[in-house]
Amino acid sequence: MSDNAEFLEDEANKDPVAKLACEQFHIPYLMPLQRMVIANILDSLDYPDNAEQICQMALFPTGFGKSICFQLPALFLPGLTVIVYPLLALMADQQKSLERLGIPCSLFRGGLAKEQEQAVFSALKSGASNMLITNPESLSRPDLLAVLENRCISHLAIDEAHCVSEWGETFRPAYLALGEIAARLKPKVFSAFTATASPLVEAAIAKHLFAGSSYVRITSDIDKPNIHYHVMRSLCPRHSLERLLLECKKPAIVFCQSREGTRILAEMVERRLPFESRFYHAGLEREEKTAIETWFMESETGILISTCAYGMGVNKKNIRTVIHYGSPPSAEAYIQEAGRAGRDGEPAEAILLKLPAEENAVISDPGKTAASSDAGSETVREARRRAFLAYGTDGRCLREQLLNLMGSNLDSPCSGCSVCDGSWSREPEGQRELVQFFSANPFRFSLYQSIGFLNMRTEVAGKSARKPRCRSAGVLQDWQRRDSMLAIREALHRGILVEKARGMRKGRIGLEV
Repeated sequence: MSDNAEFLEDEANKDPVAKLACEQFHIPYLMPLQRMVIANILDSLDYPDNAEQICQMALFPTGFGKSICFQLPALFLPGLTVIVYPLLALMADQQKSLERLGIPCSLFRGGLAKEQEQAVFSALKSGASNMLITNPESLSRPDLLAVLENRCISHLAIDEAHCVSEWGETFRPAYLALGEIAARLKPKVFSAFTATASPLVEAAIAKHLFAGSSYVRITSDIDKPNIHYHVMRSLCPRHSLERLLLECKKPAIVFCQSREGTRILAEMVERRLPFESRFYHAGLEREEKTAIETWFMESETGILISTCAYGMGVNKKNIRTVIHYGSPPSAEAYIQEAGRAGRDGEPAEAILLKLPAEENAVISDPGKTAASSDAGSETVREARRRAFLAYGTDGRCLREQLLNLMGSNLDSPCSGCSVCDGSWSREPEGQRELVQFFSANPFRFSLYQSIGFLNMRTEVAGKSARKPRCRSAGVLQDWQRRDSMLAIREALHRGILVEKARGMRKGRIGLEV
């Protein structure tokens, strides 16, 4: 045994918390901030039953080890620990992890058979289970609450607590009821855990969960130095995505903002690229999700196209690239999902591929941000989305911009982003080639004629007897014809190119004069 291992073992023997972490969870040591959170929870053992509730908010980066902060103390506490997760996949993943460690826990969610529900209730009533995994909707059920009210609740933990603001104000109102449920169950300790929370989101979490009560705030640096950030602009995002997936390190995740979008992109990858891919979203059947999760967990070269349903807590450590096909609704969501990359600490890439509609929104109203929007004219969610749309548009360090959006500052040199390494461009992909072509051939060709020359192979450019010779033919020869058409139309929409509306050259395309 090495000297370091002997030291860690000696320290663990002196400290029952460290010893349990090592023996039960196979964690050689706890980080100081983890110890702080765990200590706040275990301090409740010394408080009388009528003591004031302990509230805390832990803001830890993805991969920091939030789960141990509520799973470990649950083994010390005399009462029940209730853990609320946002997603069924995450609930199942955590239950499996605990079962592998030999730690009993109960899982209560929608869709259980009556016999399964009764088995959970029996385990909770008898004390056979001191840990309950559930979600906001299930926790709101009167029959479960009736059982929990007859148990001492030592700790109520809300994981991915930014969802209170992200989702509670829109399609999952059960999140907004968690504060009332906490008041009803009276846990000794009430904790909110999240990897990302700007001041606005932190205020929303405190408002909805802690109802104005004071709370302890424990935070770490949200920056992950091993992730290289890149923002890409494109006249045809599908072509750019295809190129990125050909070049990037695998395994990779592509985050898409709609369920239908995941299916369409997965079909494109299957049709155009030599990689195995799957699509994943919350609307799939449980069996389908499980099969896809298993496939991706084991894959070394796969590409998963997913909504945010795979964006929280599913622990695949070796994801090398995360690509966002369009901007998520906030900086919090982006940092959370980009943080799927490089959880093993090795170098990884987070790429945001902006869609034309987002680019046009910023171009049309560049000055309006969350800070400057008219009071009351936008919801917090809309203001946060508008603020994040400006990310990657002004040539500042991307890491610094992300931290600024989170109400923080970059206190050390950037460890990697495309602005700082000089690879970022204000010019969208495809624009240089189109400008080159139409500069050489001003108002000579219509849309469909232009595509024919743009996609012409270099070896035959200018040699066709059926077509007039042209300069710069073949500058988009590696593009699909449909992608070239979309790029030209987007360039026309942005005013990079113009189409003659009248005269002898009507319908011909050239540069803006």
